[in-house]
Amino acid sequence: MSPQLTVYENLFVVAKLYRVIDPKQKIQEYAEKFGVTEFIRWPTRKLSAGQKTRVSLVKAFVNEPRLLLLDEPTASLDPDIALYVRKEILEARKRGMTVLITSHNMAEVEEVCDQVLFIHRGKLIARDTPEGLASRVRKVHVNLMMKDGQKRTLAFAKKAGFRATHQERFVTIDVDEEDIAYLLASLADLGVSYKSIAIDKPTLEDFFVQASTKRSHL
Repeated sequence: MSPQLTVYENLFVVAKLYRVIDPKQKIQEYAEKFGVTEFIRWPTRKLSAGQKTRVSLVKAFVNEPRLLLLDEPTASLDPDIALYVRKEILEARKRGMTVLITSHNMAEVEEVCDQVLFIHRGKLIARDTPEGLASRVRKVHVNLMMKDGQKRTLAFAKKAGFRATHQERFVTIDVDEEDIAYLLASLADLGVSYKSIAIDKPTLEDFFVQASTKRSHL
């Protein structure tokens, strides 16, 4: 994009190059979706990093391509705009557009992607659905809001070989799913009491951490 032109002028040039039908209407539509309207008449050189990201998204979507490549699409965006971006990606997929995203935001990848590829040092190490990759992780997170016995809980976890973290009154213990009953029974035998318990299934981020840790030791 030319820094001397306004945002609108840059977008209009792109729309004309791709022969967008009714370019003014399309630019307005996507400018509103990605929060660009308020600065659409500004010179491009005056934009912040986040504003430039929004303009780049309008530029990417305005001609509604069959294949769209996005690199960290929500980086430097406010949460409300990032939400619109994810929503638009899902809507574009429904319209038949293929969207290829590179991202380190695993929660976002899990939300918008139906296939995930992990690449490490130029080599493909995994390919599956987000759910399929997450299911390869055996550990679940047992989250306890402690009432009494936090030190005993942490000591038991260490002795049993379970990874445990704590913050104020909350303790999280990572165990294999089949060990949940053993963990809870053991804590009961120790007289530990807690106000609440939540068990989180593995996520795509858990797989990413596990895969990255294994590869770093090779």
